Amino acid sequence: MDKVVDVWNDLKTRYFQGDLSRISNLQMKAFSLNQGELSITYYFTKLKIIWDELDNFKLNTICDCSCSASSTKSKRRTEDQAMQFLHGLNDQFHNICSHVLLMEPIT
Repeated sequence: MDKVVDVWNDLKTRYFQGDLSRISNLQMKAFSLNQGELSITYYFTKLKIIWDELDNFKLNTICDCSCSASSTKSKRRTEDQAMQFLHGLNDQFHNICSHVLLMEPIT
């Protein structure tokens, strides 16, 4: 192992213990989060914190190679997060969200 990242990934793979209950709670928290009275920046920050915590609980299955499967999986994850963010925005952004969702690609 030549890189610190390789060592970290090896340790994480060996000692990783998923917590499905915590993952489920974080997913529900992310899905139910709406902008409400929050600024867009604060709303996004709260979502980003949840997404990062989810990443810590899920074993990273995206490889470091340049294969199309890794790229596709990463793209889908980013699209899912973008859609989750857009759907949680207040109604005043409905038209903007609709236009963004029609874009190809949305990210």
